[in-house]
Amino acid sequence: MLDNALILVKKNLWFLSGKLLLIGVLSWLIYDRIWVQQVETGYFDHLHKVLSGGQLGWLIACLLLAPINWLLEVIKWKQLTSPFQRLSWKEASQSILAGISLGLLTPARFGEYGGRLLHSSAGHRASTLYAHFIGSLSQNIPVFLFGSMAVAWYFSQFYIANTLMALSIAFVLLSAAILMILLFMQHHSLAMWMSRFKWMKEIKSVQKEVNYTPRILHNVALLSLFRFLIFVSQYLTLLYLFDLPIEWWQATMGVFVIFVFQSGLPLPPVLGIVARTQLSVVVWSVFAQDQLSMLTVPLLLYTINLLFPAVIGGIILIGTNYQRQIDHE
Repeated sequence: MLDNALILVKKNLWFLSGKLLLIGVLSWLIYDRIWVQQVETGYFDHLHKVLSGGQLGWLIACLLLAPINWLLEVIKWKQLTSPFQRLSWKEASQSILAGISLGLLTPARFGEYGGRLLHSSAGHRASTLYAHFIGSLSQNIPVFLFGSMAVAWYFSQFYIANTLMALSIAFVLLSAAILMILLFMQHHSLAMWMSRFKWMKEIKSVQKEVNYTPRILHNVALLSLFRFLIFVSQYLTLLYLFDLPIEWWQATMGVFVIFVFQSGLPLPPVLGIVARTQLSVVVWSVFAQDQLSMLTVPLLLYTINLLFPAVIGGIILIGTNYQRQIDHE
């Protein structure tokens, strides 16, 4: 009995240490992304100056699109988990927010997989991870599909005199998009092939459990497309907020280019925001010279779409009684 009590104390200490670590890392991220970036770039002062000029409507539009975006992700997650587990709206929302919080702390947002397990029962964890993989795959399809076309136009126009080179880069991205579509539509075939390896035999049972109908795959693909279009719309509203002199169609193509390169850079959290800001400057500098606005747009979008939800997700993770969940299982 004493041994069981000691084991319980050790587990609780591990959970407490994890929560304290999460609080520390999130606090550092908020400090680094908001205060340090403000000191280095003055983007909050710049934003305040722009808003004083009567441009508040564009910022409100961007803010209103954010909850719609995450609502679509919650609906998509409920669709993806529906064959093996019925999640409530609250459970699905908490899983999404927890995933954002953990994803913000890891390269390529790999920690999202852990967040999605928040309300997953022990018997369905492998299926939950597989469902998240399919969801991520569907979200990257429009990014690479539209990005390949935008890259062909952008590089041939502004950076590469050799059109053949620009088309080659676009072809690689388009090939990646086509491969993703095939994997998404034929994921069962992929699972069967993977199950041939000894260390992946468990995926065969996952394949039987995650039985996606064509209707579910169709819904997931549409929701991913809508989310992508909302991301693009948010970026455009912020470009209009800072009144950068770029035609709407050129701005749209530029956003496609930024998104496809962001998706292909598995950077650690420390370098992630640096890459976003520098990529923004590189892409938009061929149209305008206002570098402060170019830096502020990705910082503001990062704060709205990732940092604020990550804080909420962190509160959810900190308030979760993991020992009770284990005992319940």
